[in-house]
Amino acid sequence: MPSRLERLRLGDYRVSRQLAKGAIAERWLAVHEADQSIHVAYRFKTADPAVEVSIREGAEQISRIGHPHLLPCEAVFSGVGGSVWVITPFTGNHDGLVTLSSLLRDKGGRMTALEADRTLIQLLEGIVSAHASGCHHGPIRMEEVVVDRRGSLAIELYGFRRRLGTLWRRTAGEVAKDEVRSMVEIGYTLITGLSSDEPRIPATRLFPRLDRRWDDWFNEGMDPLGGFATAEEALSNLPSLRREVEERQNASPVQTVIRRFRQVIGP
Repeated sequence: MPSRLERLRLGDYRVSRQLAKGAIAERWLAVHEADQSIHVAYRFKTADPAVEVSIREGAEQISRIGHPHLLPCEAVFSGVGGSVWVITPFTGNHDGLVTLSSLLRDKGGRMTALEADRTLIQLLEGIVSAHASGCHHGPIRMEEVVVDRRGSLAIELYGFRRRLGTLWRRTAGEVAKDEVRSMVEIGYTLITGLSSDEPRIPATRLFPRLDRRWDDWFNEGMDPLGGFATAEEALSNLPSLRREVEERQNASPVQTVIRRFRQVIGP
């Protein structure tokens, strides 16, 4: 029996069917009737006017940031049953949304170091942009990261976890640090296929050919007494970026001239 929400109209959008459950809100497929474009409608079950105001402010803030790895909010509607709906682009395919967690399962439970590196760079760049705008989310789960057909990633409903949960009681610095730590934990799982919970096995013990800079990054990022203070610090210390810096520092003057020449003339 169809749900009473199916074919619900939200302005120019028609709700079609429910998608896989989201981490913060229900996900529904929605169609823009004028151009037949596909979108995702997130349903927040609330009748609290203060919560609705917070949702609207969050949608406006993330759209103002406008970073390609933070999913934009296109519209907000007050819906039936005391619900608030947020419309975003649909990034999936004919099978539905693809999240980072489902992508990892499809890859057999782990990624190559190169794939993990690209994933972390995209997400951390989005987080750096958000933090610079005063927007924080809190610990991010792989289920909150959506992947489009080109392999580009975006964090959905960024900032809503802090707005709608209890994280607002904590300082922005504390929330940011926990958020960055969650990125390091995700990176460990992407590369090893294992949980980052203690006792944690060094990644290079599992995969001896792995760059040992990954062990350094994981150890620093998940140090219970330390950790990366900012997303910029975590990003700049990623093994690929550290290796590039070290190679430049160790390059001879002749190698430096050759590299600059190649940069000028291109490939």
